[in-house]
Amino acid sequence: MKATPTLPLAKIWRSLQRPQDIGLLLPVVALTLYFYALNPAMLAPATITSTLTAAAYPALVGIGLVMLMIAGEIDLSTGPIMGAIAVFAAWLMKYGGWPAWAGAAGGLALALAIGLANGLLTVKMGAPSLVATLAVGITIRGGSYMLTRGVPVYPVPPEVAAVGSMRLLGFSVIATLMLVVLAAAHIALRQTRWGAAVYATGSNRTAAEQCGINADWVKIACFMLTSLLAGCAGLLVMCQINVGDPIIGRSLELSILTGAVLGGASFYGGRGSALGTVLGALLVQIVKTGLVLVHVDPAWHILIQGLLLATAAAVETRRYRKRL
Repeated sequence: MKATPTLPLAKIWRSLQRPQDIGLLLPVVALTLYFYALNPAMLAPATITSTLTAAAYPALVGIGLVMLMIAGEIDLSTGPIMGAIAVFAAWLMKYGGWPAWAGAAGGLALALAIGLANGLLTVKMGAPSLVATLAVGITIRGGSYMLTRGVPVYPVPPEVAAVGSMRLLGFSVIATLMLVVLAAAHIALRQTRWGAAVYATGSNRTAAEQCGINADWVKIACFMLTSLLAGCAGLLVMCQINVGDPIIGRSLELSILTGAVLGGASFYGGRGSALGTVLGALLVQIVKTGLVLVHVDPAWHILIQGLLLATAAAVETRRYRKRL
């Protein structure tokens, strides 16, 4: 009897079932119910919508970051990149007279250039990615303030506001884009040679190169993808608030990194998933939203998020040492 071909949907569902990813659903649900018990507004439609939209920004950028972390590197410039691209695109539109689409394209081109710079500093010049991307982030944040003299770029073309208010099948543009990128990244990591090359580069670079993989190019491409997604997120924030403001993305790199680590990404390379990163970002945002609803002092918010990152990092470090 001829075997019935497996449906692509069934294959995708089986590939989604990683213990780390499924395990994240428990704290997501548990924390949601906990904050709901303290304040029923947690499950109000408006709260759910705002939580999902807010989580989509770090989740989108985190999908690129998790690929980079799988390849064995890290990027701490994602928050500043969001602000820089929003400011640069808005500046091109207002002062350069560029159409909205051209300004956005120019911003994304700058994002790719920043990612390339991060990659070259790390891969070709040998600078630790932690230091290189931190330096680049500080530099471009300063450049954003110099370009605008600390004043948001306003007004922007009306097309920008139209994109910010657009809904696709009931989802915001950022949520729709994040879901599309999530599906593409998941398939790329799990079912393509590119994904195998990313995992191999982070797991054992020497062995990967012996198999014909250009590890340098894999890492540079991951840096560029991370910057490109950060640029997309920055542009969509600009569309939502209708100004190019240097403070866009400020401190968001902490949420992006926390989501990736909570989702199972390893600081040592070779581990991580796109779905886990999205669930991790959602978990972080649920905590943020819940703390606001139960009127916890805002000074505690960053502290609690830092504790989440430290705990996830400690767990991953212990898991890594056990594998040695």
